[in-house]
Amino acid sequence: MPMRTMFDRFPNELLYEVFEYLTIYDILYAFQGINKRINKLLNNYDKYNLNFQSWPKSKFDFVRQSISPEQIQSLILSDTNDTVRQIHLFFRSFYIRRCINLKLLTLNEISELDWIKIARKLHYLPKLTSLSIQSSHQLSPITTELPLKYLTLGLCPVRNLHQWLVHTPMLRKIEVQLFAEVSNTGDIFSMNPMDLNICQLILKLPEKSNVTFDELDTLFACMSKLEVLTVCAKKGFRLVNGDRWENLIRRHLPSLKYFHFKIHPSLDSVNTIQLFAPFQTSFWSDQHQWFIHCDYDETMNSAFHTIKNIHLYTLPYCDEEFYLSTSIQSLTKLKKDVYQTIKKLRLVINCEYHSHILQQYYFPNLNSLTIQNLFVFIPLIGFIDLSQIKHLTIEKSNTISSEQFFSEILTYSINLHSLQVPWQTLREITGDFTNQHVCSLLTKQIKCLHISQSLSKIEQNKCQAIINLIKIFSINLEKLNVSVRSLHDVPYY
Repeated sequence: MPMRTMFDRFPNELLYEVFEYLTIYDILYAFQGINKRINKLLNNYDKYNLNFQSWPKSKFDFVRQSISPEQIQSLILSDTNDTVRQIHLFFRSFYIRRCINLKLLTLNEISELDWIKIARKLHYLPKLTSLSIQSSHQLSPITTELPLKYLTLGLCPVRNLHQWLVHTPMLRKIEVQLFAEVSNTGDIFSMNPMDLNICQLILKLPEKSNVTFDELDTLFACMSKLEVLTVCAKKGFRLVNGDRWENLIRRHLPSLKYFHFKIHPSLDSVNTIQLFAPFQTSFWSDQHQWFIHCDYDETMNSAFHTIKNIHLYTLPYCDEEFYLSTSIQSLTKLKKDVYQTIKKLRLVINCEYHSHILQQYYFPNLNSLTIQNLFVFIPLIGFIDLSQIKHLTIEKSNTISSEQFFSEILTYSINLHSLQVPWQTLREITGDFTNQHVCSLLTKQIKCLHISQSLSKIEQNKCQAIINLIKIFSINLEKLNVSVRSLHDVPYY
């Protein structure tokens, strides 16, 4: 008879509490097969939280074969490049109607075909209250009523949003990437009015959204109970009107307490001070205490006209992404601590560098940094905590030698493990693979590498290029993504 240990005396409640701190793979791998009691405990546990994003297929298959669908409480599946057809594979093994305890479902980059199959069966999930569908293309709306309280949608036209809202009467919070169709369907909300119970709305408007104040007017007219509104627009030149925003809020949103927005239009022949003035009235600063900040920088378009890139945003900052140019100018002064929420920074290093950046900006919590247009050396450690960065992207158009510059970045970015870089820039960073200090840092730190430029265009000896990569990254590299135009560009040994 096996000897009993102190572990066998642990009550089930204590083991369940331990499970809360572990991934499902760690739970099953560590505890499965210890004894009959633990196996029974694992088989009866119905609060597994499954997040399969970026999981290797071996772990994915192990978990699929070790649990039943009734045990799943939350589920995140993804059909991105590193987990192709994951959604299809999962639901080929599990009938969705058996996931009776599922409360949260997230489907990233799902295809229209897979979505149609799943959407038809969502009404079999009595406990489902949160649904997130992220996709770079629009998907069909649901046709049956669901008891959802939280909903996140990827690209969605105004007409489809109306149908989603019709079939989710219990909805309290919605996030959507909204766009307006070419045909005039913006009055769908006025023709079919609703009285929604939504308290929080997050609108994300992609670059070619085409949403205007007219669409927002009919949408907000259905949301008199709205308390929190967030609007993030990639461009949003149609929405740079403080008077129109004030009018919309006064007429349709009497319960609104928090209003967050950021818009980034590029405008020709505009007076920035006049544009900003309507956002500085007593309605904003005194009545609601919504504080607006305005940055801008200037660029030249293809016709050699000066374009102003305007950056209007509320504070505290409402998004995890931020754009900063070294030539940026500000109409308002801020404290450095307002940028603590930002996780992703796009830094454009132009030939013009304003030193006030060091006094006005500080980003202590970045995990992703993208650098574009490296024209001058600037002291990044003066306004960025490099030790927090996990992913670094270097884009094209670097006009100076970047070896010294990125040697400093790599030295201080002690948690960096993912790098996306053009091949030519990688050669510059490493001094054509001769800088031992930089190469050793890359060897130790980088686990995910994405070469964002086809080798065929710049490297005649592709085999030698691969040899150089192997020399640097063979020890710790787990994932390699190299752009190729055709199979002929792939070197064989």
